[in-house]
Amino acid sequence: MPNNTKNNFQKNYEEIKRSGFEVDDLLRNSPDCPVYGLNINCAWPIPENLKKAYEELRKELSGFGDDVYVYPHEETHITIMTLVNFKNHKNPSIEEIEEIKNLTPEITKIISDVLHNDLKDKIKPFKIKVDSPELARGAAFLPISNPTGEIFLLRNAIAPILENKLSLKITYNKDFVHSTIMRFLKLPADPEKFVNKFKAIAKNNPLGSTTIDEIIITDETRPYMRAGEILHTFEL
Repeated sequence: MPNNTKNNFQKNYEEIKRSGFEVDDLLRNSPDCPVYGLNINCAWPIPENLKKAYEELRKELSGFGDDVYVYPHEETHITIMTLVNFKNHKNPSIEEIEEIKNLTPEITKIISDVLHNDLKDKIKPFKIKVDSPELARGAAFLPISNPTGEIFLLRNAIAPILENKLSLKITYNKDFVHSTIMRFLKLPADPEKFVNKFKAIAKNNPLGSTTIDEIIITDETRPYMRAGEILHTFEL
């Protein structure tokens, strides 16, 4: 993992120390609020060979009690890019959902063309490494290494086309891949104690490596991929 990424993690801890944690109001107040979003993911949930390690980590993180929401395994996901942000479409009308969902055939065609033409010889099943969890003000997440760079190739190739052709506002981190696994429902009473306990848990819980052999388009009907469906699968 690049040193600058580790430096960013250290900045996260410094920011927590300076400004405290952030509660996720949506999860705290309206966890089952109907929403609608579209995403391109490469895992939903985290692959099966890492499930046991994840469940052990989840059990430890759940020891923080009702301060936090820890994702069940089936809700974990690795987002390549967000096509339509669910936060902009809360309590959507049937017409709103249909308008967004109707974008799927053209999105599917664009991604298929990129995979079979522009990136034909570059995107095959690829390895990722799921590292020990890290902490930010509003969430805990699993940093993901993709040494051969397929996720970044996909982002760089697909996002501009979707933005230009469909006027979508694509969002993703330009140099980082992660899977969020925990959010805050309450502010921890003792932030320093929380951070120290989290670091102790994280130190002993790297998940390991796995192979990604498909890319999926998903919709999102409850916040943070707590519900939705796979709209299309691209086998690599």
